Amino acid sequence: MPFFITIFIYILFSSVIEAFIPFLGVIDNAIVFAILIMALLKAIFEGINGKKMISTIGIITLVTCIILFLIAIIPNIMNSEHAPFLQQLLTFYADIKFVILFFCGMYVFENIDLTSTKKLMIRISWLFTMICGLMYLVNLVVPFLQSFDTRFGIATYSFGFGHPAQFALTAIVFSVLRIFFSLKDSERMPYIYLILNFGLVFVAGRSTSIGFYLCLLILAIIFPYVKRIPISFVVVLGIVFLWLSWGRIMSQFMGDPDEARGLLLRTSIKIAQDNFPFGAGLGMFGSNAARVHYSPYFSKYNLDGVWGLTKENPHFATDSYWAMIIGELGFLGVICMLILFGLVIAGISMHLKNEKPFTKVIVLLPFIYALLTSPVDTVMVSKSIIIVMFAILYMCLYIKKTNEKREET
Repeated sequence: MPFFITIFIYILFSSVIEAFIPFLGVIDNAIVFAILIMALLKAIFEGINGKKMISTIGIITLVTCIILFLIAIIPNIMNSEHAPFLQQLLTFYADIKFVILFFCGMYVFENIDLTSTKKLMIRISWLFTMICGLMYLVNLVVPFLQSFDTRFGIATYSFGFGHPAQFALTAIVFSVLRIFFSLKDSERMPYIYLILNFGLVFVAGRSTSIGFYLCLLILAIIFPYVKRIPISFVVVLGIVFLWLSWGRIMSQFMGDPDEARGLLLRTSIKIAQDNFPFGAGLGMFGSNAARVHYSPYFSKYNLDGVWGLTKENPHFATDSYWAMIIGELGFLGVICMLILFGLVIAGISMHLKNEKPFTKVIVLLPFIYALLTSPVDTVMVSKSIIIVMFAILYMCLYIKKTNEKREET
């Protein structure tokens, strides 16, 4: 238990730690890789001892990942111009990092007891909210925080995190955990805490995060009073989210024809059409590898003259998740990715089959958040997805041991 919870707490604040100690920035991904190795070693050991090593859904997931890798690597094999092989592997790892974390994490940590960590997580959540809130109030009198940009007429801040979006995600995860504890242990909803955190998310200034948090807040208000969430209510929540996120969505898909993010997405579709049914290949468009080893596809599709996409300044080359997925993996790869999303949701749901509907919803919410923001953000392949998946692992493992203890009594 101390090992898991220590890792989880580090992951939550890794962005802040990295700002002060930059070389620790590699630890997040090293943790994921370590969990993968631990899962492989455990599977080998259990196989030697005659135990079942992998579930049916695990087999389907593994096969899908292998097919996806073949789809992604074929264009690189067939073309003379491609990213270095190590960069291709790192790009593929980033694509399926969420899959590795969930399935390997549940397998490696399946027997740990996290029920005793509830008070610790509540204390840490309060410390996070109170320290950030106090920092903001002091900054109003004695400005010391560095403003990121201006949204809704106010300066936005990241409070030491690498980006306001990372800060907002951490606030959302803490709020989800507090609601989860209230639902699982039949306690009163922490409304004061949720409202305070909404203030922090608002100050971060990310419209999609604000829209999502408002929906989360509305759900927390109605949870104690209804047995099931009406479809009409889900529609209303969707409208609220779209309304608050509309500006960002429109700038992504229908904005200035010379704006980098929109160009990346539109060009990715053209690349997928030109290379049908494949894409450009791993590390060739929209990924970090395509930025570091400047991809020839930028000049081929006349993007090398766009500000933020030039060889000298490719700062925005990784700003669109779906541009990367569509452009590098093609339409076949997109289908495989959608299947992997479904398999992860199915895997999470399998661990929640005896839970109340609201508990199921709250456990799935961090992953739903990542999916909802994927058209306008890069959560799915950044370090943020590690926070999302660790939060889900924590809740699933907490539920597993709590239910086992109740059955024993």
